[in-house]
Amino acid sequence: MTVEHAEFRCSACGQTAEHDLRYAGRLLESTRCHACGHVVEMQPRALLPAYLHDLEQRVASKPARLLQRASDDRIGFLRSLPGALARQPLKLARELWTVIWR
Repeated sequence: MTVEHAEFRCSACGQTAEHDLRYAGRLLESTRCHACGHVVEMQPRALLPAYLHDLEQRVASKPARLLQRASDDRIGFLRSLPGALARQPLKLARELWTVIWR
């Protein structure tokens, strides 16, 4: 799960305030207002199918993205590949944990 920050007008308190944006993969999972703490979450029954669809698209596009990175910088690509491969299972597990057991 990644967390980013953005400034929005909160639907609960009406203030323009910074919000935490929590993502599961590339999908927005929830937002939280820093001013009042109001949380908006995507419904779990909607999040899981959307996440699985997004994951399918990411897996299908991975070979082309890897080929592009390799052609842009062969040495850098080869150096970073072992670490990237080692991180992927944990990254995927964290995303699934966020989607299923949040």
